[in-house]
Amino acid sequence: MRTRTISAVLAGFVATAAILTSTGLQADLRDDMARCSALADDAERLACFDTITANARDERDAAAEAAAVALAREFRFDRGLQTGPMSFRIETSGNLIRSRATAAAREVEAVVRRIDRALGGSDDWRIAVTVHGAKVTLSRGNPYTGAELLTQALAGMARTGLGEDRYTVEVGREAEPVLWDDGRVRSANENIEIDVVGFGNAPDR
Repeated sequence: MRTRTISAVLAGFVATAAILTSTGLQADLRDDMARCSALADDAERLACFDTITANARDERDAAAEAAAVALAREFRFDRGLQTGPMSFRIETSGNLIRSRATAAAREVEAVVRRIDRALGGSDDWRIAVTVHGAKVTLSRGNPYTGAELLTQALAGMARTGLGEDRYTVEVGREAEPVLWDDGRVRSANENIEIDVVGFGNAPDR
């Protein structure tokens, strides 16, 4: 029984430590954890860890709620851009002749800067960018490949001012084309997905 209790305490400690790494309340929670660790009784120590873990989760979830409200307000006039409380989708096209080399990068930079502004400069979140290049080759036009969008997304993120530890950029699956009713390709559908991560449970839309 004592072994199981100690294991439970350690599990609670690990869970709480994970929460500490993703919030801005490290100092206060570190003090609480030190207080719990000082308790001699295993049951009291376990209950103490459980309490501060639950409190930390509640604060993370509250932060997620506030962030979702702020993002919805910032992007309320951008039809189709925000696909979820913490998710965005930029529809881009390699057929833009004059600005092809920079168009996607500028759009990524603009969206992430607005996210940063909406969240009030807090550093409790990160950005995850996934690019989806064209799956089809068109007889006319020149859609973006995944490699091209990766290069542009990296350039756009570098200009946002976020530290490199605050974002990731990767190539996702190729985009499925949009078709006309007769089966012809209407659009190669290249796109870039941007997700805000690091908060607690974001509310469902």
